[in-house]
Amino acid sequence: MLHQKPGTPQLMKQMNRATVVNILAKLGPISQTQICELSGLSRATVSTIVGDLRQEDLVVEVSRATSTSGRRRVLLELNGDAGYVIGVDLGGTKMAGAVTNLHGEVVFSLKEPTNASEGPEAVFLSLLTFIQRLATESDINRNRIKGVGIGIPGVVVDNRVVQWAPALNWRDYPLVQKLREHLDFPVFIENDVNLQALGEYWYGLGQGVDVLVCLAIGTGLGAGIILNGQLFLGAHQAAGEVCNLVATPEQLGESYPGFGFLESRASGTAIAQKFSELSATSEVVDAESVFELARQGDPTALEVIDDFSKHLAMAIVSIATVLDPELIVLGGGVSKEAEFFLAKLEELAFPVLQVHPRLAVSELGDVAGVMGAVALTLHNTSDNPLRA
Repeated sequence: MLHQKPGTPQLMKQMNRATVVNILAKLGPISQTQICELSGLSRATVSTIVGDLRQEDLVVEVSRATSTSGRRRVLLELNGDAGYVIGVDLGGTKMAGAVTNLHGEVVFSLKEPTNASEGPEAVFLSLLTFIQRLATESDINRNRIKGVGIGIPGVVVDNRVVQWAPALNWRDYPLVQKLREHLDFPVFIENDVNLQALGEYWYGLGQGVDVLVCLAIGTGLGAGIILNGQLFLGAHQAAGEVCNLVATPEQLGESYPGFGFLESRASGTAIAQKFSELSATSEVVDAESVFELARQGDPTALEVIDDFSKHLAMAIVSIATVLDPELIVLGGGVSKEAEFFLAKLEELAFPVLQVHPRLAVSELGDVAGVMGAVALTLHNTSDNPLRA
């Protein structure tokens, strides 16, 4: 990553180039005139950037359209085959990865266990081997790989260091530095839920939406936030930690080790724990089995899901009140069972709000994080892999 003072000519050049690339990636085929209008950049600046991109074979002319004045306009788009990007979603139990072209079209994918129980260095070696496999087994020219983006289930600082990822046993772990010692292409890392939000914004239900929230409901609970088309991290890079929301004053002043209050009531882990408490069963259950029991009409399972829905509705009310998003996308493993709670969430949350967002279940599903990792690499503003 470049470390330059804001406002330097080189940085401005890179930012302008990244702006044009992002517009081409999101909206192409598109004309230079439209790029000028959308970017606010001058015609001369856009013409220079597009000329450079065409010379590098990163942009191609795909058609000529007739304008309202009858003049022929050249339409441009990114040359999808000019390079490739690797995206990885790293979890505590498994990792998923894909290689895509510059259009985000998947050309190769892999999944395998993470083996986090073997220790932090074992996780690192598994990840490194996984990335190497994606690069080699995809049968593409390694020199055309523009970079790899990785989603981390924890707190990431400055897109370089994993401050804390309990599922991986990583604390203050210099992941980017360690990977760059073995890889010959750029490495980008970000919180996994933030990347799910990016995935939805670029490739999923969030396309064309400027303000959206991806609410990931899995083992835990978290949110990724897109404001005005940009990933919002907050002052301490902790925006979206909805797991810490509380419901009543009685929860204030308390700590919830390993979980925030809301996460202890509205997550896959919470569903399993609540069912075990109410049913007094000694068997190990998970959220998936609770939903299966609910499908069979089990009253305890239905009661647990009802309680889960009420607490999740509280999160939706808080998110909608503070951020006023156009869309909240439900992601994560539990969202696959939305038939049990989506209507209930709308019934509970929407009457409280003067205006309410659309509420929808992710169509990308398990690949949202992978595609977000792809987007992170393709569209990182200061280190765009397509930059000059």
